[in-house]
Amino acid sequence: MAEVAAGAGSNDSCTGHARVNPPTPPRPTGAEACEAAASACIPCGPVACEERLRVALGLPTADAATIATLGSTSEGCAAVERAIAHRALSDRLSSASALAAGIAHELNNPLAYVSANLSFLAERTTRVVEILSGAAPTPDDADLAVQLHEAMREARSGAERMRTVVRDLKTFARGDDERRVPVDLRPVLDSCVNVAWSEISRRARLARDLEAVAPVLGDEARLSHLFLNLLLNAAQAIPEGRPDDHELGIATRTLPDGRISVVIRDTGAGIAPEHLPRIFDPFFTTKAPGVGTGLGLSICHAVVAAIGGEIQVESAVGRGSTFRVLLAPADRPVEIAEPRTRPPEPGRARVLVVDDEPLVGTVLRRTLGDHDVTVVESARAALDRLSAGERYDVILSDLLMPGMSGMDLFHELSGRDPSHARRMVFLTGGAFTAAAREFLDRERVECLEKPFELEVLRAIVARHLAVS
Repeated sequence: MAEVAAGAGSNDSCTGHARVNPPTPPRPTGAEACEAAASACIPCGPVACEERLRVALGLPTADAATIATLGSTSEGCAAVERAIAHRALSDRLSSASALAAGIAHELNNPLAYVSANLSFLAERTTRVVEILSGAAPTPDDADLAVQLHEAMREARSGAERMRTVVRDLKTFARGDDERRVPVDLRPVLDSCVNVAWSEISRRARLARDLEAVAPVLGDEARLSHLFLNLLLNAAQAIPEGRPDDHELGIATRTLPDGRISVVIRDTGAGIAPEHLPRIFDPFFTTKAPGVGTGLGLSICHAVVAAIGGEIQVESAVGRGSTFRVLLAPADRPVEIAEPRTRPPEPGRARVLVVDDEPLVGTVLRRTLGDHDVTVVESARAALDRLSAGERYDVILSDLLMPGMSGMDLFHELSGRDPSHARRMVFLTGGAFTAAAREFLDRERVECLEKPFELEVLRAIVARHLAVS
């Protein structure tokens, strides 16, 4: 992702700015650019052709050899279109592979003590069963209760840590659709830092100074990619092995003109003067072949331009770089959902659990032991029961399942039995399809993300029982 190799350039220091200004028209798509470029090239000579093609592609500058290769034919433009798509995919895969080892580390550490504690619990609960069955306690059993409690506490702590990692990764998972909504930058930046931490921690101290700022209008996933790219770019400009000697800073401010400023700075190698004007050009990179695709900072440029923002960079070779993203505040505040939990109500609820994962049904039946719980492993089986006249106070359904999904079940019930459709609560490991996200936005149904807190689940069941 980082497009300028650490240490590249001369020993001269420099300071420069590269901006994306709101009035700048959006860059054309690849097809539009190629069509415009082809028509622009017909009547002109080689030099003028290169210049017109550069303008048509929306590039601040471009390598003459690269431009010349494009030619003026539709076949050449089609090749450029395919190359851009391929390089964009390569860039995303490169970023993913760079983070994979660090993410595995972040998951494997808590998984190690979660697994060990669960093994310990399995062994020691066998002893508990023996004692409850009449076996005489031994001196080794004196601290059994304390040991079991500590093992369970540590296992739960590890599970919570893994849930945090997965939640942060979900921020970056999205389809091709883009949604413009007010976005609170604080959780976005926190998640970016968490995902990039394996790269940052080996190279620098982190200085985090996130003041409260207004939300900005944009797409959360695209903003996350933007700031993750900039964080990785800053981290990778710093050599590994001496984190106490370097600092990576991230800060948010509200400027006098009302715009929101996000600053990411590093004390790394800096950018050479001759490279500074080109850092946002697609395919420009000073890294070794196979290391960088040359699209990371270009993608940042495009994301900021698309929402009418500005990105500035200042750099001094040997002293580091500062990237400043300036964004306009959203017209309306971020909607913060009110807590839906309430104290449990007395009584037994009739609960239908619909999930294709058998162990989810097992744990829900055990957890909701104070209620009458029926578990089925498909939406079709649930629909058959409901069509036969069975009544439930709440239906806990997985969102995405093979065959008939939870969404399909909801649509069927909305036509046949609207009262049961209103009692559906969706459990999901992540609405990772465009159809699922559109469904949740359109229907405004209640949704609980896996893994869920048992207290929240019990409170939801109690609330539905109170109004049934």
